[in-house]
Amino acid sequence: MKKIYVLLLFFVIQWFFAQNSQLYYSGKFFNEKKKPQNFLKVLNKNSGVYELTDEKGFAILAAKNYDTLVWNNGKNTLVVYGVRELKSILESEIKSENVKNIYSKDYDSLTTFDGKDQFSIGENYDSITKKSDRYFSSVRKLKLQKDSFYKIKAQPKKYLTFNGSFSTSVDIKNRNQIPKTQTRYVQGRSENGSLIWRGPEIDELFSFGPDISTLGFDNQPYEYDQNGRLVNFSSGLNPAKVYDNNLFKTTVGYSNNLTINAAIKKHNEDQFRLSLDFGQEKNLMYFIDQFDVGNIFKAKIYYKILKFDVNAGFNYEENKATNTNRIGLFNRAYQNSLLTPVSFSNLQNTYLQNGLQRSYSRFADNPEFLFDQNQNYNYYDSRRQFNFDLSRRWNDFKLNISQSYDNEDFWNTDHYKTSTYGFENGLYNQRTQKNQLYNSNILASYELGDSDFNNIFDLNYILNDRKVNVNHSADKNYFYQRTSQDYIFNYKMEIEDYRDFRLGVNLGNSFYVSNTSLKNNYWLPKANAYFTFLDIFNWNNIDVQLLGAYTHLSAEPEIAKSYSSYATTLFSAQNSSQYFLLKEVETFKNLSNINIKEWKAGLKFSLSYKMSFTAEYFNRKMFDDVFPVFEGNNLVLKNLADHTYNGYEVNFNYDNVFFGRDFKMSNKASFFKYRDIVDRVNSGYNNLAISGFTDIYKTLSEGQVLGSVMGSYFERNADGKLMIDEFGYPKKASGLKIIADPTPDFVMKFTQSFNYKMFALDINWEWKKGGQVWNGTQAVLDYYGRSQTSADQRNIKNYVFEGVNSNGNVNQIPVDFYNPIQNVTENRWSRYGYLGVAEDYIQKSDYVRINDISLTAKFTVGSFQRALGITLYVNNIFLWQANKGVDSNQNFYDFDNSHSLDFFNLPSYKTFGCSVSFKF
Repeated sequence: MKKIYVLLLFFVIQWFFAQNSQLYYSGKFFNEKKKPQNFLKVLNKNSGVYELTDEKGFAILAAKNYDTLVWNNGKNTLVVYGVRELKSILESEIKSENVKNIYSKDYDSLTTFDGKDQFSIGENYDSITKKSDRYFSSVRKLKLQKDSFYKIKAQPKKYLTFNGSFSTSVDIKNRNQIPKTQTRYVQGRSENGSLIWRGPEIDELFSFGPDISTLGFDNQPYEYDQNGRLVNFSSGLNPAKVYDNNLFKTTVGYSNNLTINAAIKKHNEDQFRLSLDFGQEKNLMYFIDQFDVGNIFKAKIYYKILKFDVNAGFNYEENKATNTNRIGLFNRAYQNSLLTPVSFSNLQNTYLQNGLQRSYSRFADNPEFLFDQNQNYNYYDSRRQFNFDLSRRWNDFKLNISQSYDNEDFWNTDHYKTSTYGFENGLYNQRTQKNQLYNSNILASYELGDSDFNNIFDLNYILNDRKVNVNHSADKNYFYQRTSQDYIFNYKMEIEDYRDFRLGVNLGNSFYVSNTSLKNNYWLPKANAYFTFLDIFNWNNIDVQLLGAYTHLSAEPEIAKSYSSYATTLFSAQNSSQYFLLKEVETFKNLSNINIKEWKAGLKFSLSYKMSFTAEYFNRKMFDDVFPVFEGNNLVLKNLADHTYNGYEVNFNYDNVFFGRDFKMSNKASFFKYRDIVDRVNSGYNNLAISGFTDIYKTLSEGQVLGSVMGSYFERNADGKLMIDEFGYPKKASGLKIIADPTPDFVMKFTQSFNYKMFALDINWEWKKGGQVWNGTQAVLDYYGRSQTSADQRNIKNYVFEGVNSNGNVNQIPVDFYNPIQNVTENRWSRYGYLGVAEDYIQKSDYVRINDISLTAKFTVGSFQRALGITLYVNNIFLWQANKGVDSNQNFYDFDNSHSLDFFNLPSYKTFGCSVSFKF
């Protein structure tokens, strides 16, 4: 019995050591891009043992069940389960095969018995090649490759799919802030020490008459007012009315869009796709009966044939409008509505009995008369675009050929009827413009290398042929033609070490050849590079990127653009009623190219793919920039100046911040600061007006900000004190000088997005600090006594302006802002003329605005996930600004790049809307 116990003890000891023998774990390990990589360090955190992978990413590591393996610098972990002995692992890695029977048709023919069917499937020894399709339910092609080997191709599964979307929206518009006008004092002036009402038949323009509360209607027939003339109020008379000549109203517009897609798919890839897009909209302006209607049709076709991707498209757009603002019609109507005295109603009648317009003066217009027209639409445009794209890839080589042709027609009728102020005999002009634009783009690229070291060589050829024909019925025809070619050579290299860094370099050069340029450019280099440090300081998901770029470009003025608006510089502000566009640029030839050299340097910091910070400095030098000028009666373009546009931009993003399971938030903030300084101006053109009037304009002045405001100013002594004239008022200096800089100190923009389940809320707002604007609207309203300021202050008496007289003594002369004994043109606001002193109307253009707020909800309809979307939105709902005029972002006469001059600029508008979309 004791022998048995001794033997049992021996088995226990053997079992114990077997349980403590060394075990291993084996497997393939991948890098951050899910690819096997050699020399990848795999660490057993429990034992501290590590191994390096072979060229196939395979490694064997001593481990126990539930040990933790770590690789890729801790980004990847694995809890071990199923460890084995080393012998078992090595045996499993050795591929074992059974000896196959050697088959020969010759041997088979000698050993086949006559009683067997040699064509039986059971006796078949044929095989399938590796190039055959692996999975198929039906055979499309069966081909004998060589002896007993067949290639089988499957019959692909093709199917037709349909989808699309429909959206509709409704917009409600209302104007934003406009200057305040007074509703107390009527049309008239002082005579013999008394304030009297002077009616429209006397052509009075001033509103320096008596208080309307002291007047009544005489109830006698009167062509200019159905209630009669104004007389001193007494019993038995109806008190005078304050007429509302507001030109704006709340309007409602709409838009609809339908998209239909049909596709034939093969293996879930499109073989043929057709897309149709139909759109319609009606946009009502905030003016009386002014609107535009637009229609859109788009068709796109994609077809895959012989390994080529073929895309073709046709776009058609048309727009009609009752009127446009090309000749400043809307500004003119807005100006007259503000200047109309409270004692005159523009709405009562548009015409007098003699057929001429009924207005408060022959030297002013009735907005109702300006908008009255016989035809429904005075503007029409249509655009037809055809495009074709062919592309194919041969392994590492890719070719893309794109062609497009645009045919655009514009038709505009500008018409002022007889008795319009400035055009007493009327003026009619029909402007037509036809653009024919052809573009050809051929891009060939070759890619060399792999994801670790990638090289791409590009050769790009671009041809643009443009023909523009402009006709004025009241003037003449203009024809422009330009054929330009771009040859672009580009090399791009990317090196990536998935553990430490990422490097990219882009080098290239281009040629620019044009028939309208004086000299073609064959040296237009560019170079940019970036270097990204990955997981810096071994902190996971923290990357830092440095980048820099240099670009040299060559450009010419766009020949389809009209420069007619420059004609405002031929008129003073008081004579702006004579403004009418007839002249176009004579030619676009004989100009040097505009050469642009730009440098950029930046830094990007990103954390955990959620937070990022970018900062960039840029410096863009423009040589021989082109500006319009008048030479005699002709409008021409000239290379006049060099200027430098520089600044920096900073962006901060913090995305996908989760608060619980269903609520997340994203934020974005940007900071932007810039300056555009004129470095050189051609001799004879310094202080040239580039927009505005002859007595107030944005200027091209050497050493100054491009677009600085030039205008009249007060005279000051050497100490900067105002000079006071002999009447006790500040003295207006002779000539003009730079009085305002429109450049802001900075602009900040903010975007917040909130998502909760099916709801999404987006808010976009901005803050602009600094910059100046000339408020000419306020100046003219003051001059005519229509401003609220002139009403509030006209009774100020014995006011002493701070300053010194011509002898250097402190001014002590008291003045009355409006003394009825004096002529109306000698009061505080009229004595300096139509625009007053421009310096006195320079105001800050700071603002804070909420650009848009939108709330979207998406619903599941049947089997369609989140197919129904409903969005409520508001635009420009809030606007605070430092100046007293309209939105400082509005442009002078709606011209591009003409902000900072406010001469009856149209107000911006706030929009309330609802959009509904459905995907099917």
